[in-house]
This record gives sequence, structure tokens and C-alpha cells, in this order.
Amino acid sequence: MVFCRIDEDIDGDGNPLNDDSDADNTPNMYDDDDDGDGVLTADEYDLNKDGIPDDSDGDGIPNYLDGDSA
Repeated sequence: MVFCRIDEDIDGDGNPLNDDSDADNTPNMYDDDDDGDGVLTADEYDLNKDGIPDDSDGDGIPNYLDGDSA
């Protein structure tokens, strides 16, 4: 399942097809696991359901893009 989000264009250049956070040659918008940490993006995007992507380690990178989130 592809988990599409409003913030697909991570680098803000207007082209979401060139955003690949885990360098697996699959653009984030088509990648089930954007950060390559083995946890599906849909399962780590917003666990507390507050509408804001979770950042459990407080480094400013949302968990779904952060391969080393705690």
C-alpha cells in the first residue's frame, strides 16, 4: 500500500518524484517504508493521531523519514 501525504515534496522543489529519503531508488511517494528502517511509513507517520507527523527523538525529522528515530 502506498501511503500518500500532503508533504510528499520533501526538498520543496515542486517535484515529489526526486525525493527518496532512504536512497532505495523508489520515490517516497511510492515507497511503503520511506526511511528504510523496516517500519512501514503508515505505521510510524502519526501514532498519536494529532495530525502532526511524529518525531520521537526530537531531531526535527519526522519518524517516517528518520531511519534512526527512537
